[in-house]
Amino acid sequence: MAAISSGNKNRLRKSALTKRLNLNEEFIESSSIKISNHLFKNFSLLKKNVHLFYPILRNKEVNTWHIHKAINSNSAIFTSFYEKSKDKWECISFKSSVKFTIGKLNIPEPMDYKIETLDKIEIILVPLLVFDRFGNRVGYGKGIYDKILNQLNKNCLKIGLSFFEVSKENIQVDFHDQRLDYCQTPNKLYKFK
Repeated sequence: MAAISSGNKNRLRKSALTKRLNLNEEFIESSSIKISNHLFKNFSLLKKNVHLFYPILRNKEVNTWHIHKAINSNSAIFTSFYEKSKDKWECISFKSSVKFTIGKLNIPEPMDYKIETLDKIEIILVPLLVFDRFGNRVGYGKGIYDKILNQLNKNCLKIGLSFFEVSKENIQVDFHDQRLDYCQTPNKLYKFK
């Protein structure tokens, strides 16, 4: 069930998605590498429990496979995927050598995994379309990451990844919206705490 969006979210979502879908592959790849490099300069991701999102190629998301490769033998990697039989999103961990398949919503997911709890996560990397100066974010409007972020332990760092810089317009939030602690772009780290 999709979250109900109010205020300016739908307009901001549509505008940001159109802008991102017009990006070329060279920009996506070079910007994804910059984001990855900056993340490793700004945060200690090694020997941590890191929750990654894996890119939906048709949506031209940040290529997090660079981050996956850099941390995969030095950290515990987690992700979330839709468990159809339970009709809910599950947190999972997996071995670094696991093969991936394309799952629900065209999201890459590991073929072999262990069900986990979100309270183990120390750092979560969050997909988004647009963010504001307060750490509010707009995603695809299904509320999936708001539910995930709401279940994390209070010390978990919530870091958004964006090709674009901060929105000049503040996002009108709903009661269920969860704020980020940081957002990393190809050019800058934004801190919201």
